[in-house]
Parts: sequence; C-alpha cells; structure tokens
Amino acid sequence: MTEILILYILTKYDATIYKIKKLIEEKFFIYSSPSLGTINPALKKLESLSCVEFQSKMSDGGMHTKTYNITPFGQKYLKSIISSFKFKNKAHILNNIAVLICISDILEENEKKELFKNCIENLQILRAEIVSALENPYILYNGQQKSVIKTNLNTIESLIGEIQ
Repeated sequence: MTEILILYILTKYDATIYKIKKLIEEKFFIYSSPSLGTINPALKKLESLSCVEFQSKMSDGGMHTKTYNITPFGQKYLKSIISSFKFKNKAHILNNIAVLICISDILEENEKKELFKNCIENLQILRAEIVSALENPYILYNGQQKSVIKTNLNTIESLIGEIQ
C-alpha cells in the first residue's frame, strides 16, 4: 500500500521524501503512517520500475535533496494496480478499501467500476466469513469480541453502501 500512496501523492505534487511522508500522514493518517525507512526502499523500487524519477539539487541550506515526480508510466501503473488491487490479508481489507476509495479520484469511470466491483466482492466474502464465524457454536466469543465484530459488520455494510 505504501507504493500506491507514494504514487498517488506524486500525481498531485512533486515532492522530496520528507514531503511525501508528511503528505501521506496528513491525508491518510487514519490508515497509514509509513516511516522514512519504509518510504525510501519503496521509492527505490518505484524508480527501478521507471514509475518515478527525481531531480537532484542543493537546497539553500547546502543539503543535497531529491525531488521526486511520477512518470507517465508510473501513472498508468498506479491506475492499473488500483483498479485490479489484490486483497491478500483479510485483516487489512477494510483499511485497504478505505484508502482505495479515497484515491479513486484519479481513475477513469471504467477503472472505478472495476475497482468498486472488486471491493464489493471482497467485502461480501469478508461479511459472509464473519457471519459464519459468529454463528459457529464452536467459536466462543465473549461480549466485547462480539461487539467489535458486529461493529466491523456495520463498517462493511456502510462501505458497500458507499461504493454502490
């Protein structure tokens, strides 16, 4: 998800690594707050894929800085990975879907439809698994666990409604 957020930020701004970190924290603080130690290798990977490029210069304070920008290939790559996002970890589905909805403004209508269909399918699968777990007499949830799980069910329903 860090690479997606970096590319999304770079569709809006040319930025140094520090500005990228700050913008991700400002816009996505509820969902993600990657460290510079996470952003730097992601930028290097994106650079090796020709998704981003940078300009080196000396700052007024005499420091060497790199200002990153997204390439045309990077924009196509970003749209591709957003619209066909692979949900790999059930524990992150709600978070990932929230981020994907927030950044879907860069997609064309057909790409948005593909993304939203993918999100709804994954939410429906997750909802079915949660309901099944709640109804399973061999899984003993305490009251607080049931409350949290039901809150997640409400979130799933809300997201499905938002997407449709």
